[in-house]
Amino acid sequence: MQSFKLTSWNIENADKLLDAVVSEDESVKRKALVRLDAIREEIAEIDADVLQICEGPNGEARAHAFFDKVAPDYTLVVRGTEDANAYGMKGAEGPFGRQWIWFLIKQGTPISGRLLHIDAWQQMTEANSGGAHKEGKWAISYPRLVEDELHFDVENQHSYWRHPQVLLLEVDGHFCEVIGLHLKSKHTGTAIEGDVNDAAFFEDRPKLVAELIKDRTKISTECADVRHYIEQRFEADASAPIIITGDLNDGPGKERIEQRFMYHDLLGALQGDVFFARRFLNHALFDVEEDERWSVHFQDKLDPGRNPHILLDHILFTQSFTGNPRVVPFAFKAKRGGGKVEHEVHHRVTGQRPKYAMTSDHRPISMVFERR
Repeated sequence: MQSFKLTSWNIENADKLLDAVVSEDESVKRKALVRLDAIREEIAEIDADVLQICEGPNGEARAHAFFDKVAPDYTLVVRGTEDANAYGMKGAEGPFGRQWIWFLIKQGTPISGRLLHIDAWQQMTEANSGGAHKEGKWAISYPRLVEDELHFDVENQHSYWRHPQVLLLEVDGHFCEVIGLHLKSKHTGTAIEGDVNDAAFFEDRPKLVAELIKDRTKISTECADVRHYIEQRFEADASAPIIITGDLNDGPGKERIEQRFMYHDLLGALQGDVFFARRFLNHALFDVEEDERWSVHFQDKLDPGRNPHILLDHILFTQSFTGNPRVVPFAFKAKRGGGKVEHEVHHRVTGQRPKYAMTSDHRPISMVFERR
């Protein structure tokens, strides 16, 4: 095999689409089938060898039913159980519990894969955190509103709603791993009212401030947990070949809320410290034209001046996929110019169909790795 292509795509509520396909309302069913066909065409046009999906169906049975329709040329990687705990998915009956992470492998390729056991992930993050992260939970502190005053609530715990899924991947006899992520959303349920440009906007809305900081603190600690896993892998293998992919619900840069309250960059925290270069992660879109480097069109109500083209979906990889002479190289390297957002395919597929057949609010992103 001379190269393989990896694609990450948030399909947007695939589980709800499955419900719509069998709806008794013929109009709902017809529109759902048209969208389903569009998703099938987009996956076929992308033609990835390894496909990671966010917001996939709930549970193995529904995942098989969905991907049999939209990805008939792919094999779904499963654990062989309908137990949501085996996947680390919470609230399986709720709206967020219906957004699962799945991997698919193109049939007829010399590629195979299995899923890392959740226990193995949690044992490694516990070891690297010195016991601060234990059994998939960790301490977290954030403000909360008490009788119209902000108080700092220290004694809290957090854990994933959507636990990372790790694909133990073998490509033409060479082993690496792919960490599939869909981190917590920064969305808050508190209504945003009034003029966001008012100098006293945040001062007058302590409940909103508490929610904004809480959600960002939670997603930041999820990012830290992922980094604990990566660091522990490096303890055993200084040249560990790892690819991180998925919807991080954040991108490079510091938006208005980060600048005002936290001033951090989630992606930078995940990539690691450049001064420890062997453990630093490279980004697949590093050499992509800047104007094309976005995966979602989202108008932020709290930051109306921000460019609505934002990058939430990412593919990153360790130094073993580069030309770094100080690490043991993986058999395949990141191809120069091999990363892209699949704007062209997405436009070709959706442009000929009505609005209700939009495949997703996210654009797929891809990276090609070529044999050295």
